[in-house]
Amino acid sequence: MKNNSSVCLLIFLIIMLLQSSVQAISLGTTTEGTFSEVLRGETAKFTILLWNPENTSFPVKFNVVKAPKGLTVITNPKELKLNCSRVNTFPAEGGRHYVQTKQGLMTTTPIDVLVKVPRTFEPGEYDVYVNLVAGEITTGISTLLEKTLKFTVKVIAYRPELTTTTIKIEEKPIPIEKITGLVIKTFSNPRTIFIALLVIAILFVLWIIYKHG
Repeated sequence: MKNNSSVCLLIFLIIMLLQSSVQAISLGTTTEGTFSEVLRGETAKFTILLWNPENTSFPVKFNVVKAPKGLTVITNPKELKLNCSRVNTFPAEGGRHYVQTKQGLMTTTPIDVLVKVPRTFEPGEYDVYVNLVAGEITTGISTLLEKTLKFTVKVIAYRPELTTTTIKIEEKPIPIEKITGLVIKTFSNPRTIFIALLVIAILFVLWIIYKHG
């Protein structure tokens, strides 16, 4: 019984020691778009955003695991050391990407994925797979976090140009002279006005003579 108890105690102590040497990896990832349309000869660009909510640092390595023949895929950088991403001071630094998580506000580290398309490449949709591995092997039990991200590139032979049609409407000025000409000829001639007044006066005198005659 004593031997069995000693063995159980020894196993328990070994398990506790192993657990204390385990390095846990907690990595947050997201992408700014996974689809891009480019012309032949152009380069598609994608961005991976990483953050580390823990108070430890660990390396992250990137590797292109699958890509169509002829496409050149580059990750920039190829590897990095990711420190704690918690934002502890406010206001946060401008010009950076942030994410709100259960652990609080995190600043992200951007990784660019560039896909270069040759000028003679066949048009169509192509998938590119990028693998990331976070963590490293240590003397204790290490936990490696591995994740594969998929990006799609649509290669087109030409991009239709947007054409705009301009409709020009000419506004012709109203011929004021022609509209007011009759008025001018009828009312603005002094002689015509005098004759009209004279005829009215003669008719008025004749009416008075007739009335009192």
